Amino acid sequence: MIWGVDPASKSVALFGHDGYMAQCHKITVPKTDRGKELRGLRAELEYWLGLDENPIVFCEEPVLAGARNIRSTILIAETVGMVLSQHCPVYLVPVSSWKKGTVGNGNASKDQVAEWLRKEHPDLSSLCGSDQDLVDAATICLYGSAVSNRSMDLGGRGNSHSRT
Repeated sequence: MIWGVDPASKSVALFGHDGYMAQCHKITVPKTDRGKELRGLRAELEYWLGLDENPIVFCEEPVLAGARNIRSTILIAETVGMVLSQHCPVYLVPVSSWKKGTVGNGNASKDQVAEWLRKEHPDLSSLCGSDQDLVDAATICLYGSAVSNRSMDLGGRGNSHSRT
């Protein structure tokens, strides 16, 4: 199954889809020391990915959104590092790449992403409800599915931990 991950400092939005079945999970941890937070996120992520025989993960790269948000970027980068430590292929995806590859606009707003998912994949959108993190994870998953399908058409699986 292809999984899309939208990481945050204290949560991970996870959306899996194999063309037939879809599932989504919002993993959150209470505020505590950073090591406990990351271990909590890791345990939950390992649980859900462990239910899949062959998970392939596409995870949004952290974005530096200006000098005032450096701390937030570092916390998200730590979460991404935890995702990269999973025992399955993990591909990092720049925000502009998954938005361009799905919505058609690398600078699409959150509302445009949600609207695109609602119009193009209403069944997947309904699973996400109004949770924008799950919407993003679903769209990253769809991007990952398209990349994987192209890769399979070319006869390979690609390299894990690489950018797409």
